[in-house]
Amino acid sequence: MLNYFILAGLLLSSSFYFSKACTDGLLENVDFPGTDITFLYSPTVEHCQKLCTQHPSCLFFTFIRPDWTRDNRHFHCYLKSTPSGQPSSQSPLPGVTSGFSLKSCNPDTRPCFSQVFQNVDFLGADYRALFTPDYEECQRVCTQDPGCQFFTFLNGEFTDNKYRFKCHLKFSWNVPRTLVEKKTGVTSGFAQKLPQAQEFDTTCQNQLFLNTDIPGSDFEELNSVSPEHCQFLCSAHPKCTYFSFSRY
Repeated sequence: MLNYFILAGLLLSSSFYFSKACTDGLLENVDFPGTDITFLYSPTVEHCQKLCTQHPSCLFFTFIRPDWTRDNRHFHCYLKSTPSGQPSSQSPLPGVTSGFSLKSCNPDTRPCFSQVFQNVDFLGADYRALFTPDYEECQRVCTQDPGCQFFTFLNGEFTDNKYRFKCHLKFSWNVPRTLVEKKTGVTSGFAQKLPQAQEFDTTCQNQLFLNTDIPGSDFEELNSVSPEHCQFLCSAHPKCTYFSFSRY
């Protein structure tokens, strides 16, 4: 556990339409062992359940709480699935909470996750920082900034006083990114329902400059299938204002 006070919050959005029976209860100190799809970091079991709900394959999950003592895997959210849609087994296990996806519970298509978490840091993903008087103002700035999806605020109890009251705005990709390689006999593409890039109050410059590099000032490198796809990724990132695409 961190030895200083940090307040953090986030916003989540997605859409699902399902018709199976709704199972929204949580099982404290119960593990659904095995059948993991992946694991993600999550601040609470409720947020873990939202992650499971938004993942297309997740049907149930197990969340490792902060009071877990066997190892240091706190805040781990294990997304799980089986062909039957039910856990293969259940077993008692202190320090975990398990539950089911809310896909069948008619979830809000654009849910707001307004809860904040004391003594929890959302690591990385910073793209902008500013000073605000409190976490409420930090959350308001995040909500109004088109690129911000979550934040971390360092309050008056933070150990280094020169960083106190600093609001870190954070970004998570909501457009497709994937590894890319050449391979004979395959064709790949994107769904024709890509989320729109963020709109910013800047002059539009959509011209591409062939055989021209803009050297330096890199802050991230991504796989991209074409200059146009690279331009789309740059447009979706709140920090990106220009890019260079390499065909090699």
